[in-house]
Amino acid sequence: MRLTTPCSRGPILLLWCAFILSESTAFAQLSTGFRPVEEPGIRGVRIHPGALAPNRRKWYLPQNLYYEYQWRGWEYSNYARDNYERYVNILLEGTRNYNLFGQYINRGWVIYDWTETSPLRQGSALLKGTRFGRWFDSLVISSASHGQFHTSQTEGDANRTTLTPLTFSKPTFNGLQWDFLADKYALTLLGSRLNAPGFTALNEAGGASAIENTTRLLGARGVAQVGDFAKLGLTWVNVSNTSSELSLGDNSLKGLLTGPQNTGNVERVIIRIADDSPESEETGASFFVDQVIIDGELHPEIVPLVRGGVRREGILEVSGSDVIELIYDIRNDFSPTEKVGTFREAKKLEFELVVSNDYRIEIASNLQTNARGEQVFLPVAQARDEITDGSNQTFVRFAYGLPTGHEVIGMDLELINLAHFDLRAEWALNRRFRRFPNQNFRKLPAYKETAEAGYVTASYQRYPFFAYGEVFTIDPDYSTTAFIADPGGVIDYASETQNLFEFVDDNDDQDRYTDWQRYRQSQGFGGQGGSQGRDTEIFPGLDENNDFISDFNQNQNSRPDYVEPFLRYQVDPPEFLFGMDMNNNTIIDRFEDDRLPDYPYERDHRGYNAYGGLKITESTRLTVGRLAEHQLSSDRESRSFYGLLTLEKSYPGLDISLFEHAKLVADNLPEDRIVWRDPSSVSRPASNAIARFWV
Repeated sequence: MRLTTPCSRGPILLLWCAFILSESTAFAQLSTGFRPVEEPGIRGVRIHPGALAPNRRKWYLPQNLYYEYQWRGWEYSNYARDNYERYVNILLEGTRNYNLFGQYINRGWVIYDWTETSPLRQGSALLKGTRFGRWFDSLVISSASHGQFHTSQTEGDANRTTLTPLTFSKPTFNGLQWDFLADKYALTLLGSRLNAPGFTALNEAGGASAIENTTRLLGARGVAQVGDFAKLGLTWVNVSNTSSELSLGDNSLKGLLTGPQNTGNVERVIIRIADDSPESEETGASFFVDQVIIDGELHPEIVPLVRGGVRREGILEVSGSDVIELIYDIRNDFSPTEKVGTFREAKKLEFELVVSNDYRIEIASNLQTNARGEQVFLPVAQARDEITDGSNQTFVRFAYGLPTGHEVIGMDLELINLAHFDLRAEWALNRRFRRFPNQNFRKLPAYKETAEAGYVTASYQRYPFFAYGEVFTIDPDYSTTAFIADPGGVIDYASETQNLFEFVDDNDDQDRYTDWQRYRQSQGFGGQGGSQGRDTEIFPGLDENNDFISDFNQNQNSRPDYVEPFLRYQVDPPEFLFGMDMNNNTIIDRFEDDRLPDYPYERDHRGYNAYGGLKITESTRLTVGRLAEHQLSSDRESRSFYGLLTLEKSYPGLDISLFEHAKLVADNLPEDRIVWRDPSSVSRPASNAIARFWV
């Protein structure tokens, strides 16, 4: 049986350029500037009553030339009064289009067509017609409204799309988005074929981009107004590998192994145990014993080759940059059992390790490689806190598999002006799915890993008093980064630019270009970012006139404006800029640039911050507060008490601002950032006369 999904060519997956045409019904006449055209057209050849006369003379049924120019081939033509009209293309207003059942839709052009047909080889077809780029500049918007109800559908190569800060936020989302809004309800649906979002066809003969292995994004967010002051939201975003060779029921939101992923068998596995805090001088990871389990049966004959580590009293220890490698030769060491006759029949491969202290465990196999065939390690587990006395000795058991799906589910609550009180809270659950690769089985059970993130912020204002508080936690392994296959289904596990998709982008300077390069996710921009490369001009907070040029070098020469030999640009040096530095890394927070997703809080951190104060006068404000946070995967922490006194006065032609900030700090949390420097070695003018360094 052939199942076609979603394949009704509905409004989300198929957009015809119908809004530039006149309305037509199934049997109406479409009035054009050239001739009347019957819609929906003749369904097969009919019996024509006018041609039933028994004449010997040859009969010509009036067709195209008659309806177009009132011309009959057997009649005299004279253009003295009615001038000659040139031939024109009868398809100037598009072709007739029908659905799968042969029912007429309209006359027009295919602008965007994404059709999933399964089971069928290369059943995922995506077409962006020539007019998608030429007429619409790679962005098509269709909207409608009636009373309180509004709806809009957007297809584009670089859409600004945000669901919530912890789940999905991208300045350049390549896909389609459908939105609905009413007085008390809002709904958004997202869809994209991530590994092959398609280019605009070069000509009318260009067909759809058809592939078999797809990495598909589906997302949804709903918001409901609850009472007069509260809004409740639910969010779901899923990225998973699918195959058009399988039916809809055989595919899964947990993802499947693509064809290349599931080629071959697991023959060699390497487990790497490392110190989770290599910069620390304390004892790192300790390894005691291991076991291999295949399909629920213990295989003591599979003994790893051990490399690295220092053995003390029968325990392998490692610290700093050293690692312990356990190399398992599954192919040659495997012994058959009644349940599993050969390693090629294995459906599940598990490992058991006993470890302690500050450990980090990673795994690789002969099927988990980069483009050069080199094995790539992916994380499995790590210790909480930075234990060094062995008190956290634990039994770690995990099943091996390759990534197939990535999902984030979230809830959020917002209270607005409830008795001078505002609150915003969000909680998100990250689920990551893997499956064991074996070319003898198309679909084996999926394994799941989870992580959580959440925060609550609250504020209170009632003159002259104000208060603010926030509580936050993000697990070390919380991730909004998913592996995606290339159009052929291959994954290079070491390639960030080609095989990673970010639910939440790094865009510290909040411009249209993401700060990192990801596959086809700024398609159509070029120049500074996206498919042409990552954003090379990143200066958060230092481009207040939004011209993509640093405000410290508006004339784009080799010298910052504040050291020019004459007063021209009215630019103060960075030393005169005042701002908050809550993470105590000597960089004002709003100027920080990193290489991390733009979550509202740092990953692997948990803590709280609270402050309160009052307005002493209309222009004077006093604030005192307390901040405490720690790193979940280590014993590092930050504690601070702070106070802030501000005074702002305005006079004709004169503005006065005074700030006094006092802080008592104990902080050993690493907060590395990228900063701009004036490159003293530049021998020629640079576009922004600055360079990037880690601090």
